[in-house]
Amino acid sequence: MSVFAPSVMTLWKTIESYGIDPESLFAAEDLKVKLPIDPSMRIPYEKVDRIRAKAAKLCGDEAIGIRAASVISPSQFGALGYAWQASLTLRQGCERLERFARVLNNKVVFKVSDSYDCMVVTMQLNIPSENLAVRDDAALAIITRMSRMVCGDRFRLKTVNFKHPVPRDMKPYFEFFACELNFDQPENQLFIPLNFADEVLVGSNSELALLNDQVVTRRLAMMDKNDIVARVQSALMEQLPKGNISDDSVAESLHMSVRTMHRKLAEEDSNFRTLLVEMRRDLAEHYIQDNSLTLTEISLLLGFSEPSSFSRAFKGWTGSAPSEARQARS
Repeated sequence: MSVFAPSVMTLWKTIESYGIDPESLFAAEDLKVKLPIDPSMRIPYEKVDRIRAKAAKLCGDEAIGIRAASVISPSQFGALGYAWQASLTLRQGCERLERFARVLNNKVVFKVSDSYDCMVVTMQLNIPSENLAVRDDAALAIITRMSRMVCGDRFRLKTVNFKHPVPRDMKPYFEFFACELNFDQPENQLFIPLNFADEVLVGSNSELALLNDQVVTRRLAMMDKNDIVARVQSALMEQLPKGNISDDSVAESLHMSVRTMHRKLAEEDSNFRTLLVEMRRDLAEHYIQDNSLTLTEISLLLGFSEPSSFSRAFKGWTGSAPSEARQARS
């Protein structure tokens, strides 16, 4: 288990905010923080977890996890943080977290779903911790803080569910989350009203978001060079805007024969055609919401030679033409 090295700056700054020198805590785990932190570095989860637990004991604040949100910067999450900031809607940001969270912690899983009038973000990290409450509080608080960054001061949660028991002091929780709080729940969850989830964000930039998606996808592929699906997805993401994409061009970029690539994908119950269609459809559904992109531009970004080809493909995926889908969302 490992975590994205630059993200440990959040823990470092959180410890510093209590007037405690984090250097000795990190040194005890044989970790030396030197800026800038190489984004290709991974740090063992167990070491970070022990540092966090020791810091909680030293400061005596059971709400130290919430404190982490006050020092967070999207840059500490690398390209995923920048893609979040550039997302068209908060839902798209959360869906990026769902797809790419493994780059931050290779065992964490986020799920995005809808329940009545809310989008529900569920965090699953079913691995041991020396202070599970602090670990999970930090994750929920950081997502909340990053949501406020992109949505503005109006942002409000409806409910937060925590897996851990009720804390001794509820005040920091009420002050930070400012909503209904439920403890001893089956899952860690944020309930975000749909009006905030689907509102177009002022700082959205689809082109910038895509560029950072490409960086994150490459990072995931590099994390596990045996993950052929991630490697093909990374190549697809990079080659789609260039057009003329094929299994030959992707296999060549992976330095393997087409036959080998197809065989490796088949071993993972996948295939090139399915991955290509899934990526095009996923990106199309995101791009169609962005009125700054023309349908011609979208077709080129998805690697179609003609807008008519894109239109036919989109109608096959969704049952409606791209222009109709865009009109329905406006």
